[in-house]
Amino acid sequence: MAKASTEVGSENSGVLALVIKIAAITFALFHLYTGVMGPFQSMLQRSVHVGGGFAVFFLISLQERLKKKQSNYATLADSVLLIITVIASTYILICYDRIVDPFFEPARLDVILGLLMTLVVLEVTRRLIGWFIPLLALLVLVYALFGNIFPGTWQHAGVSLDYVVEVLYLSDRGLWGLVTGISATIIAAFIILGSVLFATGGGKAFIDLSCWIVGDSYGGAAKLATVASSLFGMISGSGSANVATTGAFTIPLMKRIGYQPEFAAAVESTASEGGQIMPPIMGAAAFIMAEILGMPYFGIAMAAAIPAFLFYFGAFFSVHLEAKKRGYRGVPKDEIPNIKELLYYKNSLPIFLPVFTVIFYFIKGYTPVSCAMRALFVAVVFYIGSDLSNWKHRLKVLVSALEQSSKDMLSVIALIVCAQILLCLISTTGVGVKFTNMIILLGHNNMILAGVCAMIGTTILGMGLPTTAAYLLGSAVMSPALIRLGVPAIAAHFFIFYYACFSGLTPPVCGTVYIGAAIAGSNWLKTAWIAMRLAVGGYIVPFMFLSSPALLLVGEKMEIVQSAATSLIGIFAMAIGAMGYFLSHVSIPNRAVFCLAGVLMVHPGTATDIVGIGALLVALTMHIFMHKKTTYNLNCTAKKGE
Repeated sequence: MAKASTEVGSENSGVLALVIKIAAITFALFHLYTGVMGPFQSMLQRSVHVGGGFAVFFLISLQERLKKKQSNYATLADSVLLIITVIASTYILICYDRIVDPFFEPARLDVILGLLMTLVVLEVTRRLIGWFIPLLALLVLVYALFGNIFPGTWQHAGVSLDYVVEVLYLSDRGLWGLVTGISATIIAAFIILGSVLFATGGGKAFIDLSCWIVGDSYGGAAKLATVASSLFGMISGSGSANVATTGAFTIPLMKRIGYQPEFAAAVESTASEGGQIMPPIMGAAAFIMAEILGMPYFGIAMAAAIPAFLFYFGAFFSVHLEAKKRGYRGVPKDEIPNIKELLYYKNSLPIFLPVFTVIFYFIKGYTPVSCAMRALFVAVVFYIGSDLSNWKHRLKVLVSALEQSSKDMLSVIALIVCAQILLCLISTTGVGVKFTNMIILLGHNNMILAGVCAMIGTTILGMGLPTTAAYLLGSAVMSPALIRLGVPAIAAHFFIFYYACFSGLTPPVCGTVYIGAAIAGSNWLKTAWIAMRLAVGGYIVPFMFLSSPALLLVGEKMEIVQSAATSLIGIFAMAIGAMGYFLSHVSIPNRAVFCLAGVLMVHPGTATDIVGIGALLVALTMHIFMHKKTTYNLNCTAKKGE
């Protein structure tokens, strides 16, 4: 009897696996179809995107429960949530004409379905992302419903439950809002492109190319991690995905060569987090920024170019100094890939040509979705065409990539839809304006002090949220304060964006560091401290956006050149100060002078640049003098010993 029950369970699991495969592939094909033919009307496109994604999630959850033989109550609960998801999202499709009618009045069924769908969103987000953002959404919901009981400035008249549900479910301001639309089009397209590139060998190609470029230099394995993560970040746009994928190769390699686990994990975590600011594809938050600012995405990518270069220059140089200080050698020569094999057209074209296609069409002014679709077409054609004799196997690889891309979308969909609840309620209750006034008050109308308040607020948000959610909330409640103080909108949003990204390195809750430390088996707190020193430019440069957005290509050409040049020298100085090494170990007082010189040169202004250069020359002179003195003393001691 038990055997028969097991066989039935296995049969059910097999049928469910086939259903999941078909559903996931169909879900990806839906996004490809709308990417090529153009999306449906906004609410229709977004309801299919959310409903389809959640349906795939619950099917996968049911499969896992069957495999683990969990209780019938858990299985029943997932089945009920699946049914609610399908009904609530399909209801939008069926009743769309009635909902958009100017004289539409919500019926009781509309409100019930809206309330149930909102609860489903919170539950899926809790299971995929964690408790923090659903709890935050619940708190804002309570604030919206019972605003009349709050004291002082925070008091408002309160909003009825029916109205809240109507706005969330039956309009394009809530669950089906702008950010969900970006997820349903741009983000979905690039997730599919990324999955296809990785399945066809993109991740390995980037690692091999990076290894050939820097592998045999001092600290070559760490530099390999830095370069590979920057390349990988161009198409992944996720710090967590970056560190989990490239770190699985680079961290064990660094440890095997003799690098300390904390240093290995810190290098990979820092470089991976920086992948989110690396053009041409900077992750979901950058696409959202482009929509909020009403700019072409190419303009955002161009604005990000100089700051991204400064960040990676600082990280790369810091890695070099630490490697010299600790005597870390490069990758063994027999492990460095053959460049001829790597660049052989059958291996290289399916990987690198799609990336160049994205960049080319971005420059030509095409939409992000259009760029992704063209790059995907190129990737598929060259991948299958480079080995027609094996086309069946390669077609299976591509189909598997589509299935995986749908699964990769799930956490993004949940995060963004839950963030839409927050954004909608923040707008409805006016709490964003209250936060803006509070930041201006705390900053005493001073741009830098207000920036410090915004930095702390965004970093705290980022400790519990992924970058996209931290940026969305930070931009909603903090960037308006900076804009009111005279900061250009693009500079204010980039300021928030940077701290949303690098909060993943900042203790006590630093998700990217946790992943890197887990792979390395290192102490996460020590890893975070090293990562913050390596990423010093990512913490300092954003303040330059506030005073002078020249680094974001806003301003005269000479101003941009001067800002870039002095910032580069400033990052050079701060890296020496942070790592405590140049020609030899740098004394603590001299490190302070290097750091001061760096800050002065990163801060805009001719006067601060002159003083900063003077401080750097003094620090370098002192260091060279002490280095020569130490070398001379060591040589004298060696001669006496002889």
